[in-house]
Amino acid sequence: MSDILEKLLGVEKSAGLLVSQAEAEAARRKAEAQAEVEKLSAGALKDQAVRADARIVAERAAIAAEREQKNSTYRESLAARAQNTEALRRLVAEFVEKGL
Repeated sequence: MSDILEKLLGVEKSAGLLVSQAEAEAARRKAEAQAEVEKLSAGALKDQAVRADARIVAERAAIAAEREQKNSTYRESLAARAQNTEALRRLVAEFVEKGL
């Protein structure tokens, strides 16, 4: 009877060792999987950041081109206006006569 109990104790110890080894292996695999997920997530975030940066650069270029076009059109409209230099001279003369 004691021989059977000793064998059962040995089997229980072996089973406990196997369970603890299995838990350690499961924890290791889980840690590896989490590291892989974090790596993939970081890569995806980096890709999104690169795409967002490209969109921003393109939008800034479009805004600059639009601004340049508006400024060019405005400069042309200013250049096309008739200049009344005589009226400007009169206004300057009046201003000078009144005193600075």
